[in-house]
Amino acid sequence: MTLRMTVRVAGSVAALTVALAAAGLVAGCGGSSGTPAGGKTIEVTPAAQTGTTVEAAVGDTVVVSLEANATTGYEWQFTPGDTFTIETSEYVPSPAPSNMVGVGGTQVVTLKVTKAGSSDLLGFYVRPWETPSPSPAPDFQMTVVGK
Repeated sequence: MTLRMTVRVAGSVAALTVALAAAGLVAGCGGSSGTPAGGKTIEVTPAAQTGTTVEAAVGDTVVVSLEANATTGYEWQFTPGDTFTIETSEYVPSPAPSNMVGVGGTQVVTLKVTKAGSSDLLGFYVRPWETPSPSPAPDFQMTVVGK
């Protein structure tokens, strides 16, 4: 009986040792800076003015929030740069009291920094059915510097 208990304890100790070693390997995968393996998230709010520059590491996510109002027929259209991809662009309506129409919202654009360098996110607030001028000036411009 004593032998069985010793074997079980030894087996439990071995299992615990393997589990702790695995946990140490997983914890060591994150970088030394404490940044998750997927990069960090940088938020750019509506208070940001056009011409803002954002510095981010390759792998970081940049979330840009711009005021919008889909009830007017206008929508944000974006031109991507060379150092990032546009992962998502989503209109989020603001909470409004019931039966209230015409309340605006926010356009949330998520970018993923893909390489080092500098390029611009250009945003145009347009009605898609209207013919734009031959070379319209962007309504929003932000430089993304990938490191």
